[in-house]
Amino acid sequence: MKKSLLALAVLGSFAAVAHAQTSVTIYGIIDTGVAYQSKASANNGSQTGMTSGLFSGSRLGFKGSEDLGGGLKANFQLEAGFNGDTGALNGQDTSSSNNLFRRTSTVGLSGGFGAVNVGRQTDFAYSGPAGGMQTFSSAGYVGASTTGNGTGVTRLQGSRTNNSIRYDMPSFNGLNGGVMYGLGEQAGNGTAGQSYAAGLRYDNGPIGLGASFYKSKFGTAPSDSTLYPAIATASTLDNGTKTFTLGASYDFGFGKLYGNWSRATTATFGATGAASHIFNLGGTTASSNNKTNLFEVGYNHNLTASLKLLTGLSYTRANFTDSTTGNMKEAFLATDYFLSKRTDLYAIAMYSKASSVGNPLSFSAATTATNQANNVFGLGVGIRHAF
Repeated sequence: MKKSLLALAVLGSFAAVAHAQTSVTIYGIIDTGVAYQSKASANNGSQTGMTSGLFSGSRLGFKGSEDLGGGLKANFQLEAGFNGDTGALNGQDTSSSNNLFRRTSTVGLSGGFGAVNVGRQTDFAYSGPAGGMQTFSSAGYVGASTTGNGTGVTRLQGSRTNNSIRYDMPSFNGLNGGVMYGLGEQAGNGTAGQSYAAGLRYDNGPIGLGASFYKSKFGTAPSDSTLYPAIATASTLDNGTKTFTLGASYDFGFGKLYGNWSRATTATFGATGAASHIFNLGGTTASSNNKTNLFEVGYNHNLTASLKLLTGLSYTRANFTDSTTGNMKEAFLATDYFLSKRTDLYAIAMYSKASSVGNPLSFSAATTATNQANNVFGLGVGIRHAF
């Protein structure tokens, strides 16, 4: 009898442990297509090739949580980016590397107080489903077609930040927000390489509103992974990049209207000019970019239950340290047909015109101050599957 009771107690304890554990979710996106670009070489020759991530960066992720009792949970998320056309790892930001979980690597706690996560994560400008502003049109983040509008310049998709601590408040009547701090981890200078972020989002019925702020400092190993090259001199360690972003959206049911504004200011440093993700005139130190304003409007229309029309217009104005200015205009048109909830086919067209700035859509190595007014046209078709 005693043995039976002991066996039942042991089995009960295992059942309690099993009940506390929640299953780990494996998820991902594979986005692969064929794209054409009118200017893609030093002599402005065209290029056609297979590419990954025309609509969404291809990724493989793992996430899960454990119920600790009393409403407290332990959570984790690991997310790796890869190229669907080659299978190679891809960091999918401007400082791409072969780090395995470069997109996301976090662990933390959540409960009635909100959520605290530590590791590598994106700030509040990110328009994805997890804590992002969700107020950008598809034109704002077609990775292979809108380099100027994504993480590269005004960071409409936020900045992936290393060594960061992020707090998200609990949702209250559609209001969400939080703060984030990235450690610079530079020996002898505790402030070098640090990052600071804050964001606020409101979603209530058809209305969506969002605002975010991000500041990062230079350092030998900056927590802001999109701000490079790493640099540490006495005159620059308190400088870096500041980005303000405002966004809004309205869902009519048959379509959704978006609008946003983003402003980035960047300090120049030494003989290397400005951070290389910012517009430059021929890469010369005399014309480094120190301020960028980007405006975008977009509209996504439901043609049928399965077919969507995606449109967007953007205008970017760049200011340089020699008091000159330049601008870039972009237009985006796409169709997206859903074969199911998880699989869709798409076709896109993009046009970009730059004046007195380097066009980030042009891969031309011959981009100089004398040939800045370049027009770039691109087409792409692809398939995307989420699992």
